Amino acid sequence: MIKCQGTLRIKKIRQSRNGAFCIADLATDFGEFKVKDPMLDQFEEGEYQGTVWISEIYMSQYISYGKAVTELRARLHDLQVDSEDRKPVRSNEHSEPDPIDEVPTPQVPPKASQKPATRTNWADMRGNRLGKEATSVSEKDAGQAVAQAGQSTGDIELFGQELATQIENHQAVKLDPTVDRVLFRKQTAGLKARGYTFDSKQQTWIHPGA
Repeated sequence: MIKCQGTLRIKKIRQSRNGAFCIADLATDFGEFKVKDPMLDQFEEGEYQGTVWISEIYMSQYISYGKAVTELRARLHDLQVDSEDRKPVRSNEHSEPDPIDEVPTPQVPPKASQKPATRTNWADMRGNRLGKEATSVSEKDAGQAVAQAGQSTGDIELFGQELATQIENHQAVKLDPTVDRVLFRKQTAGLKARGYTFDSKQQTWIHPGA
């Protein structure tokens, strides 16, 4: 792990089929690196100065317009922003590929065949369990109904129950950049559509009505 001071020059790319994403040039005392981590996707364009924790430095190559492009990348473990200057970043560089498209889709292993379960005499057990199960299911359904009141199914599917509740109450929200990157981008876009803005120093989404 490398801890150092650095400047991130973040640029937003909008032409991806997976939604807009961000990349950055990281300038440090010991070199300059490309950064294409998911956590950048919630930032706005501009220059950000602060402390970075680098977990890995590695060479990466991709094809752009028929040419091989090799670059030195840094993978960030964490980032603490001390100051920011949000402004459009203009670049004459080649078109950047979406980092999602650089990662091969993992193959899902086939499900192992299961042996038939041992047959159970449900008739003997039903009388003992029916009343208990009915009470348990009823209480669970009632609790979920109360928790989800006022929340749309779409919010719960996109953010999960806990975050959906915070959003419903206009509370501060902190996203997890380690989730699937497509989902992370949808969550970011969803928060913007709901009036949230990103506080880069706290790395938290804030609602104006909070």
